[in-house]
Amino acid sequence: MSQPFLIAFREALQCSIILVLMLAYLKTKDDSEYHKSFISGIVIAFIIGFIAGYVPLFSRLWGNKTWTFWRYTTELIIFYSSILFLISKSNPSKPVVKAGLMLLGFSVFFFEARASGFLIYDYGMMKENITGITIAGLTGIISGFIPVLLLNRFLEKIPIHKALTLPSLLMLTGALKFAFGGAGELEEGNILIALQKGLLGFFKDTTEYMQGVLLLSEHPFIEVPFAALARFLSGDRMATSAMVIFTMLPPLLILSHLFAKPEPIVSDIQVRAERRLNIAFFRKELIYKTTPVLLSFVILLVLIHAVNMAVNPLYGPEPIPVREAEGLGVLKIPLSDQVGDLTDGKLRKYVYYYGDKQIIFLAILKPDGSLGVALDQCEICKPAEWNKAAQGYAQRGDHLVCKYCMTPIPIPTINNPGGCNPIPLPFKLEDNYIIISLDDLIRTYKNAEALDKKGTHL
Repeated sequence: MSQPFLIAFREALQCSIILVLMLAYLKTKDDSEYHKSFISGIVIAFIIGFIAGYVPLFSRLWGNKTWTFWRYTTELIIFYSSILFLISKSNPSKPVVKAGLMLLGFSVFFFEARASGFLIYDYGMMKENITGITIAGLTGIISGFIPVLLLNRFLEKIPIHKALTLPSLLMLTGALKFAFGGAGELEEGNILIALQKGLLGFFKDTTEYMQGVLLLSEHPFIEVPFAALARFLSGDRMATSAMVIFTMLPPLLILSHLFAKPEPIVSDIQVRAERRLNIAFFRKELIYKTTPVLLSFVILLVLIHAVNMAVNPLYGPEPIPVREAEGLGVLKIPLSDQVGDLTDGKLRKYVYYYGDKQIIFLAILKPDGSLGVALDQCEICKPAEWNKAAQGYAQRGDHLVCKYCMTPIPIPTINNPGGCNPIPLPFKLEDNYIIISLDDLIRTYKNAEALDKKGTHL
């Protein structure tokens, strides 16, 4: 019984947070008809949405991907309508405003109600107790709105309405919906994850198409013109940059609009105290107005970081033990064996046991087809011995990452010394084997250990 209650409670609580913001904004309108229109949109959204998810006949009309698509579309419309109202100079009539408020209330809460209804019925079928699970879910929905009712008097004392304009309200609502992400047990993920993947696929397909049209497709052995540019345009960083621009555009425009307003002209006011009062009032109001914008900035930055981590997780393979090759004083590492093929572009790590020491080194195929071989440490960072998780490198997309300071290292720069790059290791290729002299390995390792590094505090 607890799981459907908690799911429904969480969804309702998230909706109540948005409800507080919207009701605070409606205080500036001071019109009961506007309040009624907005509340009626919410009630209709919960009734229709819950039925659409709860009743099997309706829930099967569209698949989950279709529902997710329309939820994403609605969130984007709410988020980007902030720009529309920012630049709009029209003054709509009262019936149009009432209809808009009803539609806003409906669109903000419909998909949460539908997801809650679907999960409650589905969980009830699994437990063969539809009535009990439904009661628990409805109790969770009601309980999710109780904190707003209990804190209503306290919230009235906070001048939330002074901080909100219609553009900032819509932008903050969209950012919060991005963060809440719908029912986690049902939806496929955060909208920004889908956006990142969509942009990555778009840039990759477009770049490959243009390369084909221009007869500049990549060759496994020959470096073709603009190959590095094509790799950048089709890579993770291009998609991430486009996503950052896409999500940060509304708050940047609203913020620039707020700061573009000049301070009030007080030169014609004779009393100095009154001048200072007018300027202080203007600046205080500006602080109020920028608060929801800055809050949206924080929410979006956290989401972008989380999306980057989710789409491009760190890949850190376990080191493979290697031994001296038949008393020849060298290590012979095959490019391809039962543990993998280096031509896949993934990071490989190896460990050689030198007395009671472990010498860990890495190898990776670079985009130009050459190999990068280096120690699994750099000249700068030296995490403490107890902090194994921060030692060495991992791979994220087309970069290595120093796990201590999280500095991204472009893979083409492997074998280049300096900075946070891994310390280069002398090697040669013979008959599809990486050949590393033990003398070179041990000497490079001892030199690295003798360096005066920073970072021993973590």
